[in-house]
Amino acid sequence: MLRRYCQHVVEFVLLCVAAVLSLVLGVLLSLPLIKLGLPVELFRVLPFAAVVVVSLLGVLWMEIWYPFRHGGATPAMRWLGLRITTLRGGEPPLRAYFVRWLLMAVDGLLLGLVGAVLIAVTPRHQRLGDMVAGTVVVRAT
Repeated sequence: MLRRYCQHVVEFVLLCVAAVLSLVLGVLLSLPLIKLGLPVELFRVLPFAAVVVVSLLGVLWMEIWYPFRHGGATPAMRWLGLRITTLRGGEPPLRAYFVRWLLMAVDGLLLGLVGAVLIAVTPRHQRLGDMVAGTVVVRAT
């Protein structure tokens, strides 16, 4: 259970680093464009648009595509020896990863407290996304 909490923190930190780097990149890209004569409003929009795009794509890549292509483990799960399986022990379909990601909106409420409590009190240590998707997080062997 502690590994799952650590995994969530590591992934959150990775996404925050990516968002900050995209903000810096957006600012650095805006400055030369403004010097070329493009409107200053671009400086107000481009950096934040970069953060939104990178954050969304980063989450989709980390929570859906990467585990689907790498044996059911996000990067943090690989580092901590965890993976996602179906309740029967098989590889989840892409749809299951998508459902887990969608329900992170509920599991992430109150700074992740909803998901943390569900992991602590459910018999298979599942958050809502796992229960609906029919998945469970297990130790990798």
